[in-house]
Formats: sequence, C-alpha cells, structure tokens
Amino acid sequence: MSSRYPSDPSGAEWKQIEPIFDRFRFDEHDPRDLLNAVFYILKTGSQWRMLPSDYPPWQTVYYHFRKWRRLNLLQRLCDRIRRAARVASGRDPSPSAAVIDTQSVDTERQAGPGRGRDPNKQVTGRKRHVIARALGLLLAVAVHPANEHDSQAAPSVLKQLLGKVPRLKVIFADSGYEGLPGGLVWRCFHWLLSIVEPEEDETGFNPLPKRWVIERTFGWFGGYRRLIRDYERLPEMSEAVVRAAMIRLMIRRVA
Repeated sequence: MSSRYPSDPSGAEWKQIEPIFDRFRFDEHDPRDLLNAVFYILKTGSQWRMLPSDYPPWQTVYYHFRKWRRLNLLQRLCDRIRRAARVASGRDPSPSAAVIDTQSVDTERQAGPGRGRDPNKQVTGRKRHVIARALGLLLAVAVHPANEHDSQAAPSVLKQLLGKVPRLKVIFADSGYEGLPGGLVWRCFHWLLSIVEPEEDETGFNPLPKRWVIERTFGWFGGYRRLIRDYERLPEMSEAVVRAAMIRLMIRRVA
C-alpha cells in the first residue's frame, strides 16, 4: 500500500517496522494498513468510529491494536527502533544516562478507572510517567492517577528498564523524586538517582541541565492530537498510544 495520508510511514520507514510483524498471521488485512490507521488516529485525534474508509474497519484496527498491546509488541517495536535511532546518530544502542519525569493530562468525562487530581498542576486526570534518554527518545512509560506522587509511582516505570539498558548508570530527576531514596534505587536497580534543581536566585523558565531533554519529549507529544488529552478509557491503553506515537516519531530518524 502506498502512503495516502501524511501520517502514513513511507516505504523506507515501513521496512524498518515490517520484520517484527512477520511472526503474526493476518488473514485478511495488511498489517501496514492496520498500523497506518493507528498512526492516523494518533496524529489527527480522530475518534475510532470516524476512521476514513481508506483504512480497514475501525473495529478491526482497534482489535489488532489491543492485541499488539497485550502481546507487548508495541514496547518491543519501540525498543527496536530506539536502538536503531541511537546507532544512526553514532551512539551506543544502550544509553548510559536517562531522565525521569511526569506529565499530568486531563481525561475525558467517559474515561474509566485510574483518575485523580494533581493539586500542583490543577489537573484532574492521569499522569504519564516517562523515562527518556539523552536524545529525548522513549525508554519506558507508565500511566497512573494524577494524584499519585511522582516518587511513589516511580518504581512501576523504573522496573520496565530491567535487562534492557545494560550501560545505564544514572537517572536524572527533579525535586519531586526526593521522597524516593537514592540508596533504594541503587540497591534495587544499581542506578544512581541524581536530583537536578534550579538555582535559588533563578526566575522564569530556564532549561535545567540534563533534564531539559524530557521536556522536549513532552513537547513532541503535543504533535499528536490524540495525546493532547487522555482520551483512553484504560490506563494501559493510554500507555499504548504513547508508545505508538513515539514509534512514529522515531522511525523518521532511522529511515
């Protein structure tokens, strides 16, 4: 299938994705068509039921998207492309440093479980708990209620990195993680937790060393209208759309 919409990957980009789908059987629909439909939803923010007729039926696309999430295929694809992007930029496939932070987003009224109010951001919804590497590309994501403190929810996203990043030595964070004992992180994961804080006399917005890269990652989320708010009913589906959006973004760097 040729690209019909700007959100559809080019032929060179699809070649980077195709091998991971070889192990799956598709009786009727081309996996490229299915994935293109997912990228269309992410980029435009469209409802599933309003998917253009150029793509397979929305029920079919949504079924396969949920199946890919259950099989952890989206995370595996995200890891594969991230490593390729690092190699393409002349870096080692495994990073030695990473950054952790959260983004609070509003949920829709029909959103299901896993909601809360973040008193600091004045947001009622969920938090996207993200770990990114030096280039701002996604390493791990966990979605949880916005009222959960960053330091309390951090282990759920940190453990996603176990066995995946052998060179990782330090994780940079802001003061919201001071409640997470650095000694505990070292004993459990063998990573150093480094808190980066602004200077006392600093006013206005100033990008903090080491930590600004994750703000860029959150900025990239804004390029996908489906991520402007949390439109998903379940937190695990919210994680899936974040991974899919980052796959679409990273694949351009590889191809």
